[in-house]
Amino acid sequence: MNKLSLLNSLFDDLNYGLAMPSLESPACYAPAVDVIEHKDSYELVMDLPGKTQDDVELSVKENTLTIESKETAPAEKGKKDEAAEDLRYLIKERNAATFCRTFTLPRNADTQQVSAQFKNGVLSVKIPCKAELAEHKIQITAA
Repeated sequence: MNKLSLLNSLFDDLNYGLAMPSLESPACYAPAVDVIEHKDSYELVMDLPGKTQDDVELSVKENTLTIESKETAPAEKGKKDEAAEDLRYLIKERNAATFCRTFTLPRNADTQQVSAQFKNGVLSVKIPCKAELAEHKIQITAA
């Protein structure tokens, strides 16, 4: 069991906060993400070097945030026209940039107000919290 799996199970058990994604294969590509809790919002900060905002898609369905990209790695851009037999990597350490990460949002997340900003290869996603409803007394009437 890797550390991310342990964290994922911890979040699942607590059913609180932003659940960590599971990584099913050691060869999968998962960009680094920081999850920050502010007083009135949550923020995801993801490193995406070599990407632009056009390379990344964000969507929210119910309480699940999905961040994905199917773009090829920067070294492979421009190489598409070359014949496969003319291309031979001597060293290839960079991962293909295709990825899909999903995050389960907490119950108090306002999914209609999610916003994102992309700057210098870093994606920041802000998820505001819904205003908490104050407890109120209910008057009981005699029938």
